[in-house]
Amino acid sequence: MRLPSLRPRFSLGTRIAITTLIALIAVQALNSAVFFLMPRPPVTVYSARWLIAEVTETTRAVFAVPEAERQVAAREFATRTGLEIRWHPREMAPPPPPPDFPLTGRRSFHERIRATLASELDGSGTGVIITSRGPPSFPRLEPGETRFVPPEFMKAMRTGPLEPGEGDLPLFGDFEIVMQGINGDTLTIGPNRPPRFAPFFDPRMASILCAILLVVILSAITSRRVLAPLSRLVDAAQRLGRTRDPVPIDTTNLNEFTVVAEALNDMQDRIKRFIDERTQMLAAISHDLRSSLTGLRLDAERLQDGGTKDDLIAAMEEMERMISATLTFAGDDLKGERAERVDLAAMLISLCDTFSDRGRPAEYEGPDHAFLICQPTAMKRVFANLIDNAVKYGSRAEVRLAAKEDGVEVTVADHGPGIPPGKTEIAFQPFRRLEDSRCPETGGVGLGLAIARDIVRAHGGEIALANRREGGLRVRVWLPAASAS
Repeated sequence: MRLPSLRPRFSLGTRIAITTLIALIAVQALNSAVFFLMPRPPVTVYSARWLIAEVTETTRAVFAVPEAERQVAAREFATRTGLEIRWHPREMAPPPPPPDFPLTGRRSFHERIRATLASELDGSGTGVIITSRGPPSFPRLEPGETRFVPPEFMKAMRTGPLEPGEGDLPLFGDFEIVMQGINGDTLTIGPNRPPRFAPFFDPRMASILCAILLVVILSAITSRRVLAPLSRLVDAAQRLGRTRDPVPIDTTNLNEFTVVAEALNDMQDRIKRFIDERTQMLAAISHDLRSSLTGLRLDAERLQDGGTKDDLIAAMEEMERMISATLTFAGDDLKGERAERVDLAAMLISLCDTFSDRGRPAEYEGPDHAFLICQPTAMKRVFANLIDNAVKYGSRAEVRLAAKEDGVEVTVADHGPGIPPGKTEIAFQPFRRLEDSRCPETGGVGLGLAIARDIVRAHGGEIALANRREGGLRVRVWLPAASAS
């Protein structure tokens, strides 16, 4: 007895909402971990007057040497000052950054340094631009941007170049000073930022990539869990019709698809009941017909010998064969047979020898042994029908067996007229005979191929017809390794 699952069942919308919430919480947790756990970069405070003096000296020295030696000179000053100093020739110079001017024109703290540098380098033809990289290194003197307490303190802050008697000022934060030469080459000066991580590692970018990866993983897990019941339904639906008996679908953990599975199970039961009722009706009709034929046969035997008597007996024998074939096709005489391990190769060899001994040539080609799980009587009837058709309509039968990893393939070929294109499916229909394509002198009720396909499909296999290039018909039968259960 299956115990009920204690795990709560959520609808599809609830599961998607929970997954989205988990993804958002995980992303926020990751960003918080990056923000709080990563070490803070050290704060470097520069002396404004020292920076002005070093930048002035470096600019004059670098632009004073020939252009071929300026890169070396920039490196020497970078080593001595600890600043990041780079010289760029005109053709490789980066575009200058926008100047760090307030919108109202009131000069900021950076502007005071820029003005001081321009004053120190006055007459050299060197342009000076200084800008912030990151947060501002000093409050902007803009109304509304910075709140001063008391308000008069803002008016007391100086503007313009640093005066000789004015004390030194601290400069902190990330900045960039661009010195533009007369010939268009540039000299960029800024803080030397030692890498805190690997050379190509950006913590913020790594955080974003990890968040994306986390969302993708959660989405994949959710999609897999949502589609798993659907895959089970597809597999179950593909098994429908491959066996004679219904194959109930397990509705455990199907969630929203439980209704679909129950509908498919109900459909299988209804189809099975319909087939059983049809079979019982045919069996009853055939029994009555056989009883009537038996009485007619006895009456015919009392007639005098002659053509009429022989014709009546032949007609009744033909009707008996039709009734027997109909019962075989629709009845349960072969459907209840137990599956066994059968040597299919030995069965085919025996059938070919039997037909050959009766003067109906049939040849076998293939291995001496090929074992298969199947219903022996039903499978023997399949290949007996196929070989009989090949000999009857194509003068001889060529039987070949090929064993493969997933099953066996048997082909039965003949040298007859074949089947017209487009009529291969008609050949499998019950009580249909292709007189245009087969010999008109031969008999039959048109159930041989229908019975063969019914048995082969019941074993999970498939049967197909195809005309041969050299003439004749080839019947291909494929049976899986475990044909019957």
